[in-house]
Amino acid sequence: MTMKNRDKWITIAFLAFILIIPAVTLVRGFLPQENVAISEEEQNALLNANGTTQGENDGSAQAEDTQTTQPAQPQELPWFTKVQNTLNSFTERLFGRTKLIAFNTELTSLLTGGTYMESTQVLLGKNDWLFYKTEMDGHPIWDYMGINHFTEEELAAMAANLIQMRDYFENERDIDFFITALPNKEVIYEENMPDTIARVNEVSRSQQVAEYMWANTDLTYVYPKQQFLEAKDKYQIYYSTDTHWNQLGAFIGMQEVMKAAYGTHADIESVSFRVDSETFAGDLATIAGVTADYSQDTVYVFEKESADPAQYRDEKCLIVGDSFSGFLSTIAKGYYKEVKWKHTSDFTMDVVDEFQPDVIIWETVERYMETFLTENLLVK
Repeated sequence: MTMKNRDKWITIAFLAFILIIPAVTLVRGFLPQENVAISEEEQNALLNANGTTQGENDGSAQAEDTQTTQPAQPQELPWFTKVQNTLNSFTERLFGRTKLIAFNTELTSLLTGGTYMESTQVLLGKNDWLFYKTEMDGHPIWDYMGINHFTEEELAAMAANLIQMRDYFENERDIDFFITALPNKEVIYEENMPDTIARVNEVSRSQQVAEYMWANTDLTYVYPKQQFLEAKDKYQIYYSTDTHWNQLGAFIGMQEVMKAAYGTHADIESVSFRVDSETFAGDLATIAGVTADYSQDTVYVFEKESADPAQYRDEKCLIVGDSFSGFLSTIAKGYYKEVKWKHTSDFTMDVVDEFQPDVIIWETVERYMETFLTENLLVK
């Protein structure tokens, strides 16, 4: 075969490849679909395992109530938005998309000797640890590098917002109000971050905010970074394949809240956890399409019956926060009479009126700390 003929056939094969996949996608769009890349049941199991939905619909009396609301009136979208949405939808349904993502990820990892993974959202670290490098869901890599500190004006605004919330709940509603901020996984497991990501400032912004709150307010503000650093030598407290902490980490975080709020504390050795799985692949492995190669995490489940009765509070606790607070609510059920969890984005004062809590624990992870800057949180 001449060089010219070879190039021609390579070109034909390439064009066939890039045309066949969209064509098959279009044809499949008219056929009934029996299989998807990840089923709704599998997705719910994944989210429940990493704390995203834990505590919302667990069948208990404390689970989130089903609410009936009137559907919002649809708004007319600009033509270019409609086109973009159509293209995005088509891309999401692209035939073989999941397998292509997995192939691309594994190929780049193989070609680089396991030092790089081709993914827009997942960063391959050392010792098979995966990290979140998104810029659409916070900026965890910027947080780690220490290049996105808040200004003094922003820190003061955060403090004013949180003090306003504390004063309202405690003075007007007779509700104790505690705040806990959590470091990103990258900060706690720095030794597993790739050498290509350098820390410009080792004081990340969650530590910056904590130090400001401790120095300038009388808030009960819990930031358990030091406790996590001490515990990680003995226990794995964040998943290696997921963006979240596990229930060991959540227990340590909850105990730091108990210590700051009530002066009580229990060591992790004093309670029990059962092991539900030793082959868990978290959200980062799923995003990168490498669950088969990274099914390596252990799922621990807190046995609330093992909690020290001396720490029990005959109170109703409302936990408001991001997905990390799912596991926080799981641990809290061992220490409060009743626990309800509400995601920050869904929080309204109606929740307080209906649940009538004695305690509110307000949680945020580092990559979402801008929520402290939101004005009029109490009006939502």
